[in-house]
Amino acid sequence: MDLARVLRRSWPIVVALALLGGVGAGVLAGRREPVYRAQTRLLVTFAADGSAAPQPPPSEEVADQLMQRRVKTYATMMNTPRLTRPVIDALRLPYPPDDLTDRVVAWSTVDTLTVEVAVTDRRADTAAAIANALAAELQRIARRDLPPAGLGLKAHVAVVTPAVAPRRPERVWWPPYAAGGALGGLAIGLALALARANGRAGTPIGADARAVWTAARPAVRRRPVGPAPDGGPAPDDPAQDDPAQDDGRVSRPAVKERQAS
Repeated sequence: MDLARVLRRSWPIVVALALLGGVGAGVLAGRREPVYRAQTRLLVTFAADGSAAPQPPPSEEVADQLMQRRVKTYATMMNTPRLTRPVIDALRLPYPPDDLTDRVVAWSTVDTLTVEVAVTDRRADTAAAIANALAAELQRIARRDLPPAGLGLKAHVAVVTPAVAPRRPERVWWPPYAAGGALGGLAIGLALALARANGRAGTPIGADARAVWTAARPAVRRRPVGPAPDGGPAPDDPAQDDPAQDDGRVSRPAVKERQAS
């Protein structure tokens, strides 16, 4: 099947569905319920722990690697149940842990000891409260953690920029949603165009199925033939239904006897 010919015949449908999908997805994205985003910044520092046994200091390169590893670990912990469950209990949030996990995003910049935490929620004050509660929970975890192996320095977490309730909701960037809707509409339009072309021309599979059904119909209609118990004509003989054959001659013996008499 020539795809270019199909598109020339059905391009208005394809274009209309693509435009409809793009506009619809963009409008839905723009009318989505507003979401507020609150962000806090944490700084991880390392200092000697008096309770730990003294260790020989590692090289500067090794110490930087161990510090960066601990900071990255803290960043990946921010949206895990280890932190989200205590925050849900402390703030009495109506969210399950998995739902709150999807609302939290944390990252650490390379070659720095900072952790950025962003929380989104339908209420501005709730988003800020969750971010600050996560920071406080990480501070408690850091106080209980042991120093990284081989470093001999204990990590301390300090809040550099506390989260505040945002005044405006997060801006929705609608072009990606519109592009996705347009691609979906384009795919549906192409599928409909191909279906219409196949319906007009007929597919090889459909032609083969029709040929098989045409050949099988006489066999389905034909009934089995067998001699009757009293020696008479078979009850299922097709000749009983058709008194004359194709050449015009009478086929049933009883009819022949009556005609001879």
